[in-house]
Amino acid sequence: MVKYLSTLVLAIALPMLSIAAEPANDRPDPTEVWSTWGGAGDMELRADFLPDFGLEILISGEARNTRSTTPLQVRDLGSISVYAPNGNFEDFDAGRLTITTNVVFKHGDRVVSLEQLVATSAEYVGFPALKVTDGQGRHLLTVTNPHVAVKHEQQRLIIENADIIATRELADLLDLSDLAGMPLGMAAFELNLHIPPNADLSGFSAARGALSCNGRPFWSQDDPSHVIDVALINMSTVAYQGRQSGTSLIKAAPSAQLQNVNFGDAIWVPKFSTLEGSSSFTYPFTPRDQHPYLVWNMYRIADGRIAQIGSSGVKHAFFSLNNNCDINCGSGRVLWPGCTDTYSSGTNDSNFNQGPRHDITPADALFFSTGSFFDPAGTGSQTNNSASFQNRLLVDENELSSPDATYFFDAWYVVLHDIDIWNSMGFRPINPTPTGAGWVFNPGSYQQGATIRSWVSETTVDPNESHAVIVVPSETPGAEYPGNQPKGHLRVLAKATEVAAGRWRYNYAVQNYDFDRNIDEIRIPLPGSAQVFETFFKAPVVDGVQVADWTVQRIGGELVFTAPPATPPNSNDLTWFSLFNFEVETDATPAQGSVSMRAAAGSPSQLNANAVVPDFAELVFENGFETSL
Repeated sequence: MVKYLSTLVLAIALPMLSIAAEPANDRPDPTEVWSTWGGAGDMELRADFLPDFGLEILISGEARNTRSTTPLQVRDLGSISVYAPNGNFEDFDAGRLTITTNVVFKHGDRVVSLEQLVATSAEYVGFPALKVTDGQGRHLLTVTNPHVAVKHEQQRLIIENADIIATRELADLLDLSDLAGMPLGMAAFELNLHIPPNADLSGFSAARGALSCNGRPFWSQDDPSHVIDVALINMSTVAYQGRQSGTSLIKAAPSAQLQNVNFGDAIWVPKFSTLEGSSSFTYPFTPRDQHPYLVWNMYRIADGRIAQIGSSGVKHAFFSLNNNCDINCGSGRVLWPGCTDTYSSGTNDSNFNQGPRHDITPADALFFSTGSFFDPAGTGSQTNNSASFQNRLLVDENELSSPDATYFFDAWYVVLHDIDIWNSMGFRPINPTPTGAGWVFNPGSYQQGATIRSWVSETTVDPNESHAVIVVPSETPGAEYPGNQPKGHLRVLAKATEVAAGRWRYNYAVQNYDFDRNIDEIRIPLPGSAQVFETFFKAPVVDGVQVADWTVQRIGGELVFTAPPATPPNSNDLTWFSLFNFEVETDATPAQGSVSMRAAAGSPSQLNANAVVPDFAELVFENGFETSL
C-alpha cells in the first residue's frame, strides 16, 4: 500500500515522482483487493490557456481554444486492482486499464496521439495516482490528486477531480520543455467494480488498535479533548491558469495536500448540504454545511520590502479523500485523524466552488450559505457561480518583471476550531518565467508556516529589524476549547535601512491573517523634530477590487495612516489574509518602540506591536505605549 510520506520528505519530493504500487498478492487480506475494469469518463482539457505555450489541442481533428471536455472510454481489455480495506479506497494496485480518446497534441511539426492509452498504478507525492503511457510504452501523463469513491451497491468505482499532469517525456516528444509538470486539465472515470462476496464493507478501519469508530465522529463542541489540527503538508503544484482577455492579468492556482494531525474529527460538509438525518451520523451544530476554505496569495520581495501582489478568492472544500488514515470511519464528509486529503490545481480553479473572501468569518472559520455570493436571493440553494476570472488570484504580469526580486506563493486552509493556523499554511519560492504568451512558476521547496518570515525572521537579533506576532485573545479566555479560541492573528514586521547619510527608510509589513474586525488605522511614532522626506503605501487587490490608498498625516508625535471609507461588501481596511505596506523616510534614527493599530469596531479597539521605529525617546512618557498582546 502507498504509505504517507512525512512532511519533510514531501518538502523535497520531486513533483513528477511516480512509483509503482505494491502488487495485490502482497495484501494481507485478499478480500480487500478488488478489481475494476471497463467504463467511461471524460477529460477536461485546458485549451483556454495551453495554446499560450504553443500547444495545439485537437479533439476529433478540430483545434480547440476554449476549456473543452471530451469523452473517453475504458475498454474491457484488462483490469486494475484497488486496495479497499473495510470498503474504503486506499490505493490503486496491480494491473492496467486500456483507455481510448479522440485527443491529439501538436506543437509545430511534433504530434503526439492520446488515442490509445494504458493506465497503471503509481504514486505522486505520497498519494495514489495513475501512470498513463501510450502504445509504445512512453510515459505521457500522470493522473494525480484523484478523489476516489466506492459505490458498493452499484459496484462502481468513481474517480473525479484529478489533475492530468504532463511528463518530461511528453514535453520532450513535443519539443516543449516548459510543458513538463504542467497540469493539462482534469480527468474523471466511472468504472465497473468487482467486490468479493465476503468483503468487509463496514467503512470502519483503524491503523492503531487503540482507536475505535465507536461514538464517532468526535466533535470538538462536545468534548474539549477532541482537538482539531489540520496541517497543510504540501502544495505540489503552482499552475498558470490563463490570461484575462484584453488585460495584462494572469491567473494562478495551487494544488494542496493536507492532513488531520490531531484526535478530533474535522467537519467536511459541502455548501448547501446537511448531515442531519444521515444514516451514518448527524452534525448537530449550526450552520450544518461547514467545511474548510483554501485561500492563496502571491508576494514579491524587492526594493527592501515584501509586498502582496495577488490574492485569491475562497475555494470551498467539498470532499475528503481520507487516505492513509490512523482511523477511517467511512465518510468523506469528515477528515478523520491521520487522514490525508488532496485537491488538484484544476479543482482549485472551479467556477462552482470559488467565492469571495468577504463571505467568510475567518476567526471562527464560519460560512453562512444562504444569502452568500452563491445564493444572492437567499433561496437556500446555489444559484450563482463565479465567472472564469472572478474570485481568483490574478496578478499583473508587469509585477513579475523585477530581475532582482524574489517571489513566493502560499496557501492556507481555514478550518473550523483549528488550534494552530500556522501549520495550516505553507509556501514555496517561485521563479515566474514567461513562455510564449503564458507563464511557468518553477516552484522551489515547500515550507510550512507564514511566508512573511522570509523577509524578517521570527528570531531576528538585528536591532534594525523586528517581527511581532499578535494573537487577539478570545472574548471568553476562561472557557474550555473551542470556546477559548483566539479572535485573530496578525504579524507586524519592520526594517530600518539607512538609504543615505542621515536618511532612514522604515518599511512596515502588516499582515492580518484571521482578525475579522479588520484594521483601519496604523500609527507609527515619529519625533516632532524629525523631518519626513517621503511616505509610501501599498495594498493588493482584494475580492477583485484594488484597495484604495490610505491617507497619511502627522498627528502629534505620530505618523498616521488611515483607511478611506468604501461601499460594502468592498473594504479599504486591512482585511483577513492580506498584507499592506506602510513606509516613511525620515532623518530620525532607529530605536525599539511600538506601532499601534486601530480595529474597525468592537473591543479591543487598539492592538500594539513591538517594532523598530524612528527614535521617539522624547515622547515615550507622553504617549505611554503599551506592550503587544
